[in-house]
Amino acid sequence: MSNIAHRRSPLLNIIIWGLVLIWIIAASFPFFWTLWGSLKVQGDFFSKADWTNAITGVRTQIETGGAFTGNGYFGAWVTKSFWEAAINTGIIVFSVVVISLTLGTLGGYALARSGKRYAFYLLMLALIFRAMP
Repeated sequence: MSNIAHRRSPLLNIIIWGLVLIWIIAASFPFFWTLWGSLKVQGDFFSKADWTNAITGVRTQIETGGAFTGNGYFGAWVTKSFWEAAINTGIIVFSVVVISLTLGTLGGYALARSGKRYAFYLLMLALIFRAMP
């Protein structure tokens, strides 16, 4: 009985999955567009003459001989030494995550096991501060 009551019509399933697909495309488009633009030369991606140059890559083909180029990534990572900043960021992120998880896990366990009245208020206070930007 409950399966029949909770079953959706096929048309409703098509509409729901269609809306989900449209949402996924709309949400991921800026990321794919940025990735696409990073593989083109600046003259194509910021062309005022024709916006389709960003898709076809006319100037990219003239300058590099191919439809795509990795010169932007080479310039950032090798020429401008972006890899040093990336390594520093990785070290900081790893350290902060390890320290936060260790202290948070120990504190959460202690507060969860505590039978004291103030434990609930401390947990609520922690949640309030966690919700603040």
